[in-house]
Parts: sequence; structure tokens; C-alpha cells
Amino acid sequence: MNIERLTVKVHLLGEPCLWCWEIVDVEDGDLVESSWATEWIGYASSREALRAGTMRLTDLARSSRGAPLHGSAYAGSEPKEPDKVPRGGG
Repeated sequence: MNIERLTVKVHLLGEPCLWCWEIVDVEDGDLVESSWATEWIGYASSREALRAGTMRLTDLARSSRGAPLHGSAYAGSEPKEPDKVPRGGG
């Protein structure tokens, strides 16, 4: 997997009315991961979904370089987790 080819996209789900993130390969359009399809997690806003997807892409980038997934890059504190709504209700 070439991490430089990946980007985060957010989509509004039709039913239920939640946002999800997708990490896609921009060159061939392949879906790498999805908060909804992979983890069954939706978000109340596009901003929350984008933030969570960006955090996941950052984790993928770190792991592809052999760095720990949640190391000291957060300067001593991890970012606040967005409000998640599991598939099937809250």
C-alpha cells in the first residue's frame, strides 16, 4: 500500500442519517477502509467523520513507517474522540 496515494472522504449515509469516512486510493479509486463498512461506526457531523478518518489515515501512515500507532506525536495527550454512533442505534 502506497500511503501517499490515500485520502479521506466523508459521505452522508441515507439511512440512518449519519456521516461516515472512507480512506480511498486516489489513483485507482479502491476503498481501503470505511468507518461504516469496516467498523460499523457513523458520526453525527461531517466534521467529526473527517476528523476520525484523518486520525485513522495518520495511524496507517505511522504503521507503514514502523512507528507506534499512538506514540508521542500527540505531545502527551491524545485528541478527543468524536461522538460515535454504532450501527443499529446509540
